[in-house]
Amino acid sequence: MTKAINPSRMTFRIAFGHDADTGEVNPNTGTPIQQFSADFSCWAGQWSLNVQQQLTIAGAGITNAVVFFIRHNPAVNDTLQVQCGSDLYKIDSISADDGLQNEGFDLITCHRVVTKHG
Repeated sequence: MTKAINPSRMTFRIAFGHDADTGEVNPNTGTPIQQFSADFSCWAGQWSLNVQQQLTIAGAGITNAVVFFIRHNPAVNDTLQVQCGSDLYKIDSISADDGLQNEGFDLITCHRVVTKHG
């Protein structure tokens, strides 16, 4: 499946991370304000979905889907968030290449997260 990936299409960096406290408190609710905190980043490209893949994702209830491809990285898991530019994404699934792990690619299906304003 991922054998057709062209590494020269990996033209931007994405960051993987989690929400962390900013040290500030929302004055209206008293709850801590959180924002994305990057753990690590890597080069990535955007994968184009065929019609069948788009229908499968839509059938799973995933809207505003985007698929990134990266070199295989065992540190990537679906508890992390992805930041690309100013957009934040939640990981829906990770499809690892069945080839050699150090030469393989991972396809990371995500959907855009609506930013919470503190």
